[in-house]
Amino acid sequence: MHIIVTSAIVVNIFSIIVLLLGLFCNFEQPKNKAIFGYCVVGALIFYIITLSIAAIYKLIVKPDLYCIPTLLCVISPFVIGKLVKYETLKKYTIAQIICFVISLVTLITVF
Repeated sequence: MHIIVTSAIVVNIFSIIVLLLGLFCNFEQPKNKAIFGYCVVGALIFYIITLSIAAIYKLIVKPDLYCIPTLLCVISPFVIGKLVKYETLKKYTIAQIICFVISLVTLITVF
């Protein structure tokens, strides 16, 4: 369990850093923007996988209500991705960062 939670925390922090980088940087060249897009996709996939494994493992071993916010944070990229438009991209990126921070706090305090 310790390895799963530690990897979930590391991936969560990496995902927050990647999203913050995209929020504050203005990519001029399309090549750099494409590389950043691949980094975001990789970070989100690893985030979803590790956080899902940690939440499901916790739900099986010691079920409690703290698994529910973690599972909601796992599905948040899908919900936010369905709602986002190009004009509102920064607002939804901030909302995604907030969800990632909530899941990070949950991981650190509960697991």
